[in-house]
Amino acid sequence: MNAGIVVGIEGTPAGRAALEWAMREGMLRGRPVTVVHACGQPFGREVRAMSDVEARRASACMLDAAVAEAERAVGGKPEIIERSRHGAAAKILLEEAQDAELLVLGRGHRLSVVDVVGQSVSAECVRHAPCPVVIIPGSAATSP
Repeated sequence: MNAGIVVGIEGTPAGRAALEWAMREGMLRGRPVTVVHACGQPFGREVRAMSDVEARRASACMLDAAVAEAERAVGGKPEIIERSRHGAAAKILLEEAQDAELLVLGRGHRLSVVDVVGQSVSAECVRHAPCPVVIIPGSAATSP
């Protein structure tokens, strides 16, 4: 794991806003930003529409595109570390945040299946994170 800022993204407007905020904050603090995408299913049941290799490849492409788009929006970038991991998002984000100064997450306005059963990723991270957690709404302005 890496000291600095950890941001979880999932390809939504809220995730983009969180990434842009984290990159700006990383530049202000002079800290690296670890961008994490967790690919996997909640509840431990795997729906295998694609192989693990294909899922990781798609995740890596999504990470690259998200960072490039955020860099254009922000006008620069701090040191970036990209991590694509398979598994439950909250568990992965909490592991990545072990030595972090901040954990940054996006929060959309729609409920996900996980939210409906009372286990939202952001709520789980807020309860158990070893560092401060910043929740960025999808409608957030792009400055910290």
